[in-house]
Amino acid sequence: MSKAGRIIVLLVDDEPGLIGIAKLFLERSGECRVDIANSAADALVMLTKVQYDAVVSDYLMPDMDGITFLKTVRSGNTTIPFIVFTGKGREEVVIEALNNGADFYLQKGGDPAAQFTELRSKIRKGVEQRRAQRELYEKNHILDAILAASPHGIALIKDERIRWVNDTFARMLQYSKQDLMEKDLESLYEDHEVYRRVKDQVVTDLENKMHSELRTRFRQKSGPLIDCEINIVPLEEHNKDSGTMITVTNITKRLAMAREIERLSAFPYLEANPVIELNQNGQISYFNEAAIDDLIRFGPGTTLEVFIPPDLPELLRAMEDGDTSHHDRTIKIVKVTYREHITVSPMFQVIRISATNTTEQRKIQKAMREMEDALRDDKD
Repeated sequence: MSKAGRIIVLLVDDEPGLIGIAKLFLERSGECRVDIANSAADALVMLTKVQYDAVVSDYLMPDMDGITFLKTVRSGNTTIPFIVFTGKGREEVVIEALNNGADFYLQKGGDPAAQFTELRSKIRKGVEQRRAQRELYEKNHILDAILAASPHGIALIKDERIRWVNDTFARMLQYSKQDLMEKDLESLYEDHEVYRRVKDQVVTDLENKMHSELRTRFRQKSGPLIDCEINIVPLEEHNKDSGTMITVTNITKRLAMAREIERLSAFPYLEANPVIELNQNGQISYFNEAAIDDLIRFGPGTTLEVFIPPDLPELLRAMEDGDTSHHDRTIKIVKVTYREHITVSPMFQVIRISATNTTEQRKIQKAMREMEDALRDDKD
């Protein structure tokens, strides 16, 4: 449409008298601006130069008739509203015009005012329909882009079969999108009993609160099961037959991390040896009581930094590079030698140092040997 909001119409007809009257009538209200072409060939050239909102074309024209003109316009994949306006009223022409993409067919003749009023109405209706279709397409295109870019798996389920999935859902389960289409939802579960329990819960939740949230496990194409959080809502409220939309989040790594964090956070308290943890900046983020106890024995002025190995920069680079690794170092603090076991964990952004007092161990081992020797001497 023009900047003024008028509908720009291309009127194609080889009858100068009729085409002039049509132009005057359509432009009289100010709603339309009409350009005239006396042949289909001229019209095709004009269509390349101006963005028209609608085409009105006669059927019987020299060189190229209205149907051939219509086919040529549609071959360019254009959806411009096209109205066949002709005195040719044979039924087969009407059918051919509609089958080849004409939006409307209007026969010439009768009262001019009524005829051109009807033509203007069809032009307006065609333009409004195309605008609505274009807006719907744009909205769907935006929605498709949003769904495709979502970090969550999204799927449409109807009659317990998968009708649509986004790329994330397909990657999550190691399938192609095409392979998942029309697949039974149950086939993604570890067994029938698990699927039945989940299904029963979802049905109950949807009936009572119109949504369902739960944890379950899906089987990947290669076989392993992954832990998932799923959120399920009906596609149309109060219409369970419309299908359900499910949003899926793979929480397998998250659960593994939670278990590992729990293990790591609990483990230092169980150790009798000093434990120090450093963050990604090399700063001490945790230490246990055993580390403090050893510092007290070292005397005033000694800090926890004495447990940090001299090659810390290399360990920090390994963590930055995502290198999960284990290292052993021997350090000496005052007169005490420690054997340190160092774990670099990029996943948790932590370097964990567990220090064993080897000097004390040797003393204990020596004392144990002396005790054993004494006991043997007593027996002798």
